[in-house]
Amino acid sequence: MGSTTAPPVRRLGPAPTVGVAALAVAVRWGLLGGTTGLRGYHGYDDGVYFAAAMSFVHGRVPYRDFLLLHPPGIVVALSPFALLARWTDDATALATARVAFVLVGALNAVLVARVARRWGPTAAVVGGVVYALSPAAGLADRLTLLEPLGTLTLLGGVLLLVRAAEARAPAWVPWAGGAVLGLGVTVKIWDVVPLVVVLGWQLVVRGRRVALRVAAGAAAAAALVVVPFAVAAGPRMLRMVVTDQLGRPRYPVGPAERLAGVVGADPTLPRPAGALAAALGVMVVVVAGAAAWRARRGRLWVAMAVAQVAVLLAAPSWLPHYAAYATAAITLVLAAGASLVPAPGWVTAGVAVCAAASLVVPDLRAVPPTVFPAAQIRAHLPSAGCVESDSPATLALLDVLSRDLAARCPVPVDVSGRTYDVGTRDARGRPVPRVHNMAWQRYARSYLLSGSATVLARGHGDGFDATTAHALAGMRTVVRSGGVRLLLPPTAADARAPSS
Repeated sequence: MGSTTAPPVRRLGPAPTVGVAALAVAVRWGLLGGTTGLRGYHGYDDGVYFAAAMSFVHGRVPYRDFLLLHPPGIVVALSPFALLARWTDDATALATARVAFVLVGALNAVLVARVARRWGPTAAVVGGVVYALSPAAGLADRLTLLEPLGTLTLLGGVLLLVRAAEARAPAWVPWAGGAVLGLGVTVKIWDVVPLVVVLGWQLVVRGRRVALRVAAGAAAAAALVVVPFAVAAGPRMLRMVVTDQLGRPRYPVGPAERLAGVVGADPTLPRPAGALAAALGVMVVVVAGAAAWRARRGRLWVAMAVAQVAVLLAAPSWLPHYAAYATAAITLVLAAGASLVPAPGWVTAGVAVCAAASLVVPDLRAVPPTVFPAAQIRAHLPSAGCVESDSPATLALLDVLSRDLAARCPVPVDVSGRTYDVGTRDARGRPVPRVHNMAWQRYARSYLLSGSATVLARGHGDGFDATTAHALAGMRTVVRSGGVRLLLPPTAADARAPSS
């Protein structure tokens, strides 16, 4: 796809496609923890996005009524699952959304294979299998996160534009390809970068007129999603999505560690072995990219990988699943490079898959999931009043999120994210760590102590200062299981008890 002429597409038949999809589902289901992990607590972010959708279907508007640090596309995408809670329960709705995202991950693996098949069956198999095995993609695709949707819109949009270049393609296809790419921008602001890369590719390969059609389609789709929220929220949306994100302090994760995550090196390896695995992974990608570029094969994806990796290295924030942002492009670079190896297709595919597996298999070993103590906590929850939490996923898993929203309880959606919106800079403009952000500490104390029960799940990730920690310590811990605690207000007897 890096030149105006492309080799003829060779069809693979259904078996490899089904195999790639099944492998992708198996990997993501294993990383999720199976049926136990389906209703488990897996960190902070996926609960934020699901709680945002739940708040939206209960009549609350993002940016105006609650903080959201990303464009509204994820809220729209998760709203059907949030509505499902009206007929089932919150935990079932969240579990259903997670299954849907696992299937999106499998679809992404199939789309990678479909893009790569232009370079032959070897490239298609290598691309599909490597993406299916990718730990970064697997970590993202098992939960309701942003990256799976960004990958889906990128691959879907590019495939439509490939179709648009065919002789008998309908005139609407470039517009549709642009529209799909534009939807990616409504999910994560970083997806502006792949859109710009694709527009540059269209300008070079097909000319200004087609590139303008693609750009118009992207702008129309993005506006359709974003403008209603922008009108309702006003300047708050721009502040949260752009200003707050750009102002975030840089995470203490260096370029070497980020590159290791991008190429899928096992983080549990000892330092020398881990560094060697990361270096080998980077070298393989660079060699494959150089070979593909020289052969005028997959140049779009070489440029895309460079641009997306640059974003990951420059971004202030970093979490392991962020690497999925560049996984599709890197996988397609590997597929393009593998298609140039002068060996029988099955040999090339086998070598590439084994090389990928040697890096990622330790990451994909099944780890017994921690059982979320939902029943144990529910047994001690008050029958009335608001339940507060430092992580909104716990409210959904306990089936109290809908109850809180219906009762107009405070549901801030992104408790920690407020750190980047209030008190984030000192008088000299320097970043203020959360533990020293007094405005946020007062807010956290006010919220977490305001209900009839409080659930804490984040541990040290909260960044509470001594005053906030002391205030929470004054509550009664009635359940402590797997890092999750249920706190209830002190009783009169607690208040009369002498302090130690």
